[in-house]
Amino acid sequence: FPSPPGNENYKQVAMCILYHISMDDRFKSMFAYTDCIPQLMKMLLECPDERVDLELISFCINLAANKRNVQLICEGNGLKMLMKRALKFKDPLLMKMIRNISQHDGPTKSLFIDYVGDLAAQISNDEEEEFVIECLGTLANLTLSDLDWELVLKEYKMVPYLKDKLKPGSAEDDLVLEVVIMIGTVSMDDSCAALLAKSGIIPALIELLNAQQEDDEFVCQIIYVFYQMVFHQATRDVIIKETQAPAYLIDLMHDKNSEIRKVCDNTLDIIAEYDEEWAKKIQSEKFRWHNSQWLEMVESRQMDENEQYLYGDDRIEPYIHEGDILERPDLYYSADGLITHDGAISPDFFSDYHLQNGDLVNQHSFSGSVAMDGFGQPIGIPSRPTTAYGYRPDEPYYYNNFGSR
Repeated sequence: FPSPPGNENYKQVAMCILYHISMDDRFKSMFAYTDCIPQLMKMLLECPDERVDLELISFCINLAANKRNVQLICEGNGLKMLMKRALKFKDPLLMKMIRNISQHDGPTKSLFIDYVGDLAAQISNDEEEEFVIECLGTLANLTLSDLDWELVLKEYKMVPYLKDKLKPGSAEDDLVLEVVIMIGTVSMDDSCAALLAKSGIIPALIELLNAQQEDDEFVCQIIYVFYQMVFHQATRDVIIKETQAPAYLIDLMHDKNSEIRKVCDNTLDIIAEYDEEWAKKIQSEKFRWHNSQWLEMVESRQMDENEQYLYGDDRIEPYIHEGDILERPDLYYSADGLITHDGAISPDFFSDYHLQNGDLVNQHSFSGSVAMDGFGQPIGIPSRPTTAYGYRPDEPYYYNNFGSR
């Protein structure tokens, strides 16, 4: 980004153009094949002001959403220097960049083990809410098996904070959602799940679910917490025997949101493995739903046939005509995105691959190539639902600020 003396405007214009390019997932990975990232890191770390230029940090946040770029960002002491600056100046946008770095599986995620304590220390009412949101989001991304979450929760007294923020109206929705996601992450650990159950967090989650039942984002993340907790006996018993969570999950089995349905189905399948009474209710509801259209049609036909005797011998057209029942695709049970109401195959089915932040991601999983766990569930599925809050800066940070320049 060198510019001739007296022509700093060129640098800013170039930065804005590159920022717009970086918003397109197709082009994010291309920056890894240039010397752009080392230059950006130098500009970030040598910035004399407490807050980095908005154009620069927004560009970096976008680049950090791509795994290849992150490997370059973290080379040497890259992550260490970013963490040091973010914690020193309590910069929420720089921490958002770090959060994007933390989302990628692999060696870069393991680098964060050294900073768990520093991040956990920021989770308090004394810090700015925007900064806490990004720190929580970063911690929640650290799904590492060798991380002792129970020790972290106890040492930094995080459980009372997390529980307090679950109360409806206690904080802004963005912060509350990050708290829910954080609970989902630590609930993967058996001892942590038991610790949270003992603290009364499960009833608090159900209360929050009631309050936010119209918000798909909240509903999806809360039921994902239940999904994690039913793997552990201590929390599974609380959920099944002491709460109405299974009833909520049954109600949500047929939600219009496919992600919610998927997590509900997986959670209920595990509950059914361990509780015979709920297993019968779940099986009954699944049967009722899958056959509801057929049963309604049969009932309507029976009513039509009975009405023939009320009105003489005039023939009343039956609900099902003489045609083949296979000509009625609207009665089929359709999997998401495969069969539409008219029986046509959705074009989405043929899109086996898509780009996410410039990385190639397989969109469909097939049972023949997926390992199964002890519950008969695909290992690793469902993964934690992606949240729309703070995941990456889809909103243009500086449109309004620079439009008049």
